[in-house]
Amino acid sequence: MAGVFNALTTAVSGINAQSDAFTNLSNNIANSQTVGYKATTTSFADYVAGNISGNSASQAESNTVQAMTVQHVDSAGAATSSTNSLAMDISGNGMFVVSRPSGSSSAASAKTNFSAQQYYTRNGDFYQDKRGYLVNTSGYYLNGYMTDATGSLNKNLTQINISNIGFKPTTTTTLNLNAAIGKLPANSTNYTAQSYTTAPTTTYDSSSTPHKVATQWQESSTNPLVWNVSAYDADGNGTIAPNNYQVTFDHNGALASVVDTSTGKTVGSTTTGSSVQIPITAIHGDSDEQSMSLVLGTIGGTTGTTMVASTDTASQSQAAPLTLAGNTLSMGNTVLGTATGSSQSYMTTPLNLNTRIVGKDGKFIYGQANVSAKWTQTSASPPTWNVSVVDPYNKDANNIEMDQAHTVVFNSDGSINSFDGQAINKGSAVSANFKVNGQNYALDLSKVSLTTNAEMDGDTSALTNDSIVSGTYTGAEIESDGSVMAQFDNGFTQLIGKIALTSFHNLNGLQAVDGQAYKATANSGTPQTGFVGENGTGSLAVGYVEASTTNLTGDLSALIVAQEAYIANTKTVTTADNLLQQTIAMKQ
Repeated sequence: MAGVFNALTTAVSGINAQSDAFTNLSNNIANSQTVGYKATTTSFADYVAGNISGNSASQAESNTVQAMTVQHVDSAGAATSSTNSLAMDISGNGMFVVSRPSGSSSAASAKTNFSAQQYYTRNGDFYQDKRGYLVNTSGYYLNGYMTDATGSLNKNLTQINISNIGFKPTTTTTLNLNAAIGKLPANSTNYTAQSYTTAPTTTYDSSSTPHKVATQWQESSTNPLVWNVSAYDADGNGTIAPNNYQVTFDHNGALASVVDTSTGKTVGSTTTGSSVQIPITAIHGDSDEQSMSLVLGTIGGTTGTTMVASTDTASQSQAAPLTLAGNTLSMGNTVLGTATGSSQSYMTTPLNLNTRIVGKDGKFIYGQANVSAKWTQTSASPPTWNVSVVDPYNKDANNIEMDQAHTVVFNSDGSINSFDGQAINKGSAVSANFKVNGQNYALDLSKVSLTTNAEMDGDTSALTNDSIVSGTYTGAEIESDGSVMAQFDNGFTQLIGKIALTSFHNLNGLQAVDGQAYKATANSGTPQTGFVGENGTGSLAVGYVEASTTNLTGDLSALIVAQEAYIANTKTVTTADNLLQQTIAMKQ
């Protein structure tokens, strides 16, 4: 009798095991078209219900069978072409890092809230939802590294959002000067040296941070066709490497040659038609160097930078220089900006000071310094400005000492109202004290004023640059290295963020959850997350998705086997039942 009961128990376990196998096969077949689905297999194991002791004549013991589902997360499906331009297929062991929305998201809010739990998937069929997030067909949101306001990638993972991306101005590489910097003198032996300063042009560094650069021209006092030109930082927030070039014009006012005064070498070619370019290096932050070229025109050309005949009109100088008398620097009749404007700034052209101070040994020590008066508006009503003395070539110069940035408030008619909180009567002296190389100087501000005109006079278009500052966002694209790029109607693309991929030491140790996704477990190991290609994650194919790993032919064959095994086990149960009925009938 015990053997019949044992056989019955074994047959029931076989039915249960084949039911589990049938479930796995059913899942595989149902998900044969599911993107990123990883097919499972069933493994069977024999279990002995009791100890077998003695020899072969011992009483038979009940054996049972158990079915175990085996994951194959490390099996890759075929890459299948997709019409979705945001779809991605991973070739390698990597998995997309994804998130799920939390229950606290509000339909009225423009923001989606997310759970802190991270999930991992190979379902790369992502599309843009109504709030700009990249979400796949299973409802999981793609994670990566978004850029900040400067265009630099953040180090923290977050959900990638591609909505309402603003255009960041492109890095400036070229400045162009189109101006008549002065007049050809009627008498080349008896003339007054001229000067010309451009209005500043707004340049942009690699982080799209704006800076202002201007150029200063000074005619030689011995040769009217020779000018010294230098570019300087016109807002006092950066550093322009010291530069000084000697530009010579021919008797028609066209460019003839350029010489670097620091080396005495000719810059470029002197052949007619050759481009005339001066190298400029700007330094932003601690080490971010930006190389630019100042294009003046061509040798012998009639456009670009020229001199005009004495009867013609030269371009208007845009910044009044400082003048030096004794130890007093004066700004002259300088108009800073408009009385009704806001967030304005102004920088005087650089003045080179030859300082002389007494050293410790009683001997004179000579030094040089470039100084400019920097004005920055801090309030529009009443017009309030800060003024300080800076080196326009080096914002970190330590040879200029000023106890504070002085505050100047202006009246509605443009005249000075107060200086550092002290009322100023019209026509009264106004000055600020500072030191250069330890020597005392005064900055005379008495003639500074604001204009009541809506706009400043003068041509501000002489100095231009190649930065593109505006563009309309048209959509996003993904590159094979995981870069998510914003597309604009001006033809430029800019980085929005980069997709993160994660690898595990044991992919098959992940815990499966709904929607072809997984969670990390102790058995899977610690997630190794980074950029595409790092940690063995592999590469991306954009415009493709990973097909299901279901093998329909094999699973249909296995389904027949499972069916036959299930039926065979039911036959065993039926037979055992008949035996038991016969045994009971025998006793009756």
